[in-house]
Amino acid sequence: MFSKILRLLGSLVWRLVIAMIVTVAIAVSLATVLVPLLPIVNTSLVHEIEARTGFDAEIRGLSAEMGGFRPKLTLVGLDIRNETTRTSVFRASHLEVTLNPWRSLLQRQLIFSEMIASDVAIPARLSNKADSIVVPIDPSVFATEIERVVLENTNVSLVRALSGSDEVLDLAVDLELRRDGSRRQLRLYATGSGGLSVSMAGAGIGNPFEVSRFSGEVNGRITAEDIEPLARFFRADVAGSLEFLFWTNAADGRAETTFQVEGEASLPSSDARYDAVEFSLAGMATANGTESWLTLAHADLALNSGPVEFRDIHFGWTEGQWQVVTQSLDVASSTRTLLDSGFIPEQFINPTRSASPRGTISTLSIKGSLTDGSLPRVAMDFENLVIAEQSPLPGVKGLSGAITFDGGQGQLQVNSVDLELAIPRQFPEALQLGHVKGIIDFDLDGQQVTLRNGRVATDAGDFSAIGIITGTIPFSSSPLPSSPLPSSPMPSGPLQPEATVAPQLNVVLGAKSAPISRALAFTPKTIDPDAYTWMQTSLGTGRARHVGFILRGGVRKQDFPLRSIQLSAFADLEAVTMLPGLPLARDLSGYISIDNGLVTFDVDSARVDDLGISGGLVQVGRDNDLTVLTAQASIVGSLPDAVAQVATIPYVPEPVSLALLNLSTDGDVQGFFDLSMPIKGAPKVPTISTKVDVEDGSASYAGISVGLDELNGEFTYEFPRGITSGELSASFRGQDIALNLDLDALNLGIESPGLSVATAVSLAPADVSALFNVPISEEIASGAAQFDIAFQAGQGAALRASSDLSGLAVLLPKPLRKVNEEATAFKVDLSLADTLSVDLQYAQSFAATFMRDRLQDWRASISVGEASMLGPVESLDPDVIQVTGDMQLLDLGEWWTTRAMLSSAGNDALPTITWQDFSVDSLRLAGNDLGAVSTSGRFQDGAIELTLDSDFVDMTADYSDIEGQLNLQIDALNLDSLPDFNADIDSVSSGLGSNSPWPTAAIGITSIIFKEQDLGSLSFAADITETDIALSDFSGVLDGVTMGPASHFLWSRGTASKTRATLDLSLANAAEALTLLDAKSVVDFSSGTILGDLTWSGGPHQFDASKVMGDLTLELSSGSFLPVPSQATDPLRFIGIFNLAGLVQRSNVNQLFDPGLTFDRARGDFSLNLGQVQINEFAIRNGGGSLTLGGSYLMVDDTIDAELAVTLPLVDNIPWVAALAGGLPIAAGAYLASKLFEDQMTRLSSGVYSVTGSVGAPEVKFVRVFDANVSSERAAVLGQDQSSEDSSASERR
Repeated sequence: MFSKILRLLGSLVWRLVIAMIVTVAIAVSLATVLVPLLPIVNTSLVHEIEARTGFDAEIRGLSAEMGGFRPKLTLVGLDIRNETTRTSVFRASHLEVTLNPWRSLLQRQLIFSEMIASDVAIPARLSNKADSIVVPIDPSVFATEIERVVLENTNVSLVRALSGSDEVLDLAVDLELRRDGSRRQLRLYATGSGGLSVSMAGAGIGNPFEVSRFSGEVNGRITAEDIEPLARFFRADVAGSLEFLFWTNAADGRAETTFQVEGEASLPSSDARYDAVEFSLAGMATANGTESWLTLAHADLALNSGPVEFRDIHFGWTEGQWQVVTQSLDVASSTRTLLDSGFIPEQFINPTRSASPRGTISTLSIKGSLTDGSLPRVAMDFENLVIAEQSPLPGVKGLSGAITFDGGQGQLQVNSVDLELAIPRQFPEALQLGHVKGIIDFDLDGQQVTLRNGRVATDAGDFSAIGIITGTIPFSSSPLPSSPLPSSPMPSGPLQPEATVAPQLNVVLGAKSAPISRALAFTPKTIDPDAYTWMQTSLGTGRARHVGFILRGGVRKQDFPLRSIQLSAFADLEAVTMLPGLPLARDLSGYISIDNGLVTFDVDSARVDDLGISGGLVQVGRDNDLTVLTAQASIVGSLPDAVAQVATIPYVPEPVSLALLNLSTDGDVQGFFDLSMPIKGAPKVPTISTKVDVEDGSASYAGISVGLDELNGEFTYEFPRGITSGELSASFRGQDIALNLDLDALNLGIESPGLSVATAVSLAPADVSALFNVPISEEIASGAAQFDIAFQAGQGAALRASSDLSGLAVLLPKPLRKVNEEATAFKVDLSLADTLSVDLQYAQSFAATFMRDRLQDWRASISVGEASMLGPVESLDPDVIQVTGDMQLLDLGEWWTTRAMLSSAGNDALPTITWQDFSVDSLRLAGNDLGAVSTSGRFQDGAIELTLDSDFVDMTADYSDIEGQLNLQIDALNLDSLPDFNADIDSVSSGLGSNSPWPTAAIGITSIIFKEQDLGSLSFAADITETDIALSDFSGVLDGVTMGPASHFLWSRGTASKTRATLDLSLANAAEALTLLDAKSVVDFSSGTILGDLTWSGGPHQFDASKVMGDLTLELSSGSFLPVPSQATDPLRFIGIFNLAGLVQRSNVNQLFDPGLTFDRARGDFSLNLGQVQINEFAIRNGGGSLTLGGSYLMVDDTIDAELAVTLPLVDNIPWVAALAGGLPIAAGAYLASKLFEDQMTRLSSGVYSVTGSVGAPEVKFVRVFDANVSSERAAVLGQDQSSEDSSASERR
């Protein structure tokens, strides 16, 4: 703007001077002749001025005079006007011109010495297209010949039409120009609006209008307190202040100006880019005849965004050419300044700001034409250039090189050490190109940039590549015309990201080797978004060999249909993920290619864990509206690896996955894998078909302890169904079988089945035991039977085994027993789902259901005898087996033995078992029928509680392993209903072994019923071992007999079974004790005791008096023996042996005893020895008399061989003795003598009788007299003791 002001001001001044010179020259040339005729020649002078200037002229007055030898002409009221507009172009109220005659004569031309004008007005209107006034005469001719030119009080009014109104710039100018020979002096002073002040002074030699002919100095200063009026005139909306200093030297045809400019400028508030700008510029301008240069040494700007500095910027002008040269230009600050300056067109601001260029332009040279407006010539060296991505141009980082442009053609030379290329719309990550060298030729016209013959080479350390680049980049968003248009010198519009004419790029790259990540990085994401995503996330790491990349067509996202992208390479990949969740394929080797949206990977070899892959083909591409992944491959490896890989695929339905995970396998497989799956446009449900050949494999399923060996054959796996078909041969526990894998051939109630296996196999008990994990010994079953086995897995698993069991003997007790040839229906169903359940059906006599839920709580129900009685399992308490049944026969001995066998097989840890109203028609034990029973109870944690109801007993029992105590509470024991026991009862064992004896038992019997009579209650303790049963701690009263604490029973069982009974019995009176025997009919007593130690062979139930051995002591008090009635039972008849009343009758001494043979005391001592009863002594005492029996009794023939000693009661027979002796005094003496000589008197009053023969009718004979001893030494001793006690009793009387 300031240069325009100077040029305009100088132009106006020189035009003013020239106009005056022309006018004066015309006037003077005429004045020398016509001075005397001035009035006459006025009109002619006006015509001459008009002819010379081309304008209308008017002179109001003309005068002339001689100033010495120099003529002087004065013009008054000179007005030169535009003929058309009638506006003045020059007015002067007074113009005085002085002629130098001598020089004029010498040079033969008019030489003016002086011209002085005052009150000059130049009202010049400048159009917006021209800023000069046309002068028809070369002013330099006159200006160089005038010695002195003075303009005084000159007013220059410049008028310009702006927006429909006139803008006027008024300047007050004073000018003086002197010439002294060849030396010129200049003084100029001008003022204007806004405090504008221009002062200029200079001196020199030569023509100041021709630099080549002038040598001198010109200095000046221009200031403006407010540049707003001046700026407004030049259509600039700016305010501020200005100070401009310059120093110009001219010599040898060259002018050099040093200048300095300082000031500040304020932009309008509507422009937010600046509030105020402070600037300081300094530089130099040089010019010669053909070339001009303006050099900015520095340009410092203080902007809102910060200070900006420019250094060493050179502007040059030559003949028809302009040029800009600079060095070390900071791109960021320069761009920021340009953006904030407002000089950049609005459409370029946002793209340029988004590009955020940074870097250094080390050298910049721009040349252009001043005449034809052709494209400039550019040469630029740049370093570390950074440009953010601004479509359609890429972002660049670290770009170094040079660019040249001339005549519409250019060349880009790249030499970058670490170059990055960012095209986010194509590549999400910047391309790390490393050290790049390249040359790209380009053409630039009015519509586009054409790239041609681009050659690049890059070395990024881990890869190197070479390439060829061509393409076109349009400038306008308008479509290119179909027919050529006139060329435009400059682009008609900005680079448009959404241009309908797409940028075209052709790139060919090649590399010998590169990381696969590099190859993927060069793949534009616009090939196909889904295929691109799959490549980036799936191909992993590795290296690519012989990499080739081709890009042809548009580079924008919307250009996809018109773009072609190919990439090819031999790849060695570490891992590939076909789809998220699919197993990784590792160590892949093959050929990968990209053809637009189709990605193809020909796999030569790979592995999935230990599975080998060969001949594979993987493709990702479009199929109509879907993006589909397809994969095919041959597989070789182990069966476990194949099953594991398929089971862990997340797309495999959970039932199928669980079924496969529960398989344990071994062996080798070969197969062909075929997968197709949408990855966009449809649910990600794959279609998978795999044909597998198994060789020498094996398989087993979790929860089933046996499996299959020697698996061979073929099967097909289809997703999502599972293994759908196939036939395999296998070995099951050494048996060859055939497996049918037809998925649709079975229906075991499994939801979404994924695996079905059907076969027929012969199973022995050991096979069944292994198959169902239930120990079955050969003592339980033997033989083998043909089974149909069906297995199905999916949403859970199910196993069914069915057979008629022909050929298999079941050795369990009835009702489960069967012989080999017998056919009995058997079926077991095992289900593994959310719950584990097992259903078993055996004929109609046994059924069982077992269930375990997801909380691992299980329940079971068993029905024995009638399968229809099987109750629901779900209602049971957790971890409980419920048993129901209605059996015709239950042999406890057999089941006890079976339990022992099961325990030996490892099943002795029993769960909680409950049973309710379990009934048995015939309960047997050791061959003894115990009749019908009904029982309810519970077994839990080693403790059992039960009730038992039968014809002979009602009882409850409880037992705990912790306490080791069995408590039996028998409410009623009916001996009348007690079954007959055979000899096998003593063979019953605990079945627990010697280390696990029977528990200690506490037994209480509330009521013992015999012969419909309640005999009372009894309690005792029982210690039971495998060989002995010991009963002790008796308490209770039975039929009037109290069991004393010394009572003890020991039953030693086994082959030499025997029973030992230690008796400590107390008898109540005869009316209460032994009522069952009706003992009171043969003996009466007030109390009694029985002590004894007896043994007999066999058990207690095998008691036989003829087999008893031991000792027995009986003592009765205050009673009497009565005659044995003829209807007496055998027990009473046995007691009758000891009824001495009959013997007394037979000995004819009954008149000496009371009838019924009363006694004060009766005592017996017996020894039993296998049917022979040794009566050591049985003695009774009746008053002063006594009876003593001793001998033996043979049970086998019911005979007795004994002696009865009878001692007469002396006191009672005193009358008879006294009669013999003669009176009472003698009797008194006899009584006294009997006391003093009791023993001798006893013998004197005793007699002995023999008792022999049948007990029912024994023969009693008198043997001897005066003898109180029977034929037993012990009886004698007891007799003596008895005599002594009797004597004491008599004395007490």
